[in-house]
Amino acid sequence: MKSEQVEGVVEQVAGKAQSAVGKLFGDSSLEAEGAGRQACGQVTQAYGDAMNSVSTFVKEKPVTAMAIGAIALLVLDRVLRR
Repeated sequence: MKSEQVEGVVEQVAGKAQSAVGKLFGDSSLEAEGAGRQACGQVTQAYGDAMNSVSTFVKEKPVTAMAIGAIALLVLDRVLRR
């Protein structure tokens, strides 16, 4: 598990707790901040999931990964030369 995945889960849990406290005390700004923190945690976790998938793919199929990278560089080169 990547550190981004762990950070994302922790941020989501902290956001839920913050939202709950905001709701309990009737503090709408605290509740909104908690919801934002949850969303940030979801994005961070998704980034970690994507990095884990890419890392696994590169380890399992290094030649294919290099070919994809080379093709991406060629396409980027063509786009930037226009």
